[in-house]
Amino acid sequence: MNKHLASAAVIVSLLALLGGCNEEQPQKPAPQFGVVQLSKLYQDSNLGKAGMERLNDLQNKAMGTLKGLQDELEKARAAKDEAAAGKLEKDLQAHVYFLQNVVKQDQEHVSNVVQTELTKAFDKYREEHGLLGVFPSEALVSVSPAADITAAIQTLVDQAKPDFGPLPSLEMPPLPEPANAEPAETPQETPLKEEPAPAAPETSAPAK
Repeated sequence: MNKHLASAAVIVSLLALLGGCNEEQPQKPAPQFGVVQLSKLYQDSNLGKAGMERLNDLQNKAMGTLKGLQDELEKARAAKDEAAAGKLEKDLQAHVYFLQNVVKQDQEHVSNVVQTELTKAFDKYREEHGLLGVFPSEALVSVSPAADITAAIQTLVDQAKPDFGPLPSLEMPPLPEPANAEPAETPQETPLKEEPAPAAPETSAPAK
């Protein structure tokens, strides 16, 4: 009897052990936050590439404008035309300042368009996957690879068709006249000649 009880106890122990092995292991909790590599999105996404292509196109056109003015200035200097060279120098400096502002403003415009499209993708992914937030990887000291959603965000961004609009004009408005500029000469009106007053009629002396 004791042998049978001992064998039964061993069988029960083995079954319990086998049953424990078949139990499902607890799953790791899904990440509550998403992490993106912003630099990768700017460089590799169609959105980022389109923005960079636009800015490079604008900068090349601006440099072409300055190159043309620089060539004219060199010709004037070679011809020792000081008046023309002086005017071209001022014109070149004004164009440099103007074009720098145009390029800077367009950079801000492109950045705003790209950021708007990225934010749309972040919001859409966060809502669909029940995340609490999305953070840039550059701002985190340590993060699990499971939280990286860069590839998924790039897929969403590449589906967008952003409109950057036409390139800004590089034609500089005319410079205002300096305040101390001499006024242009106006034609002098010819003064009217005074006609001589009519002579008084002669009167005959009274007869004596």
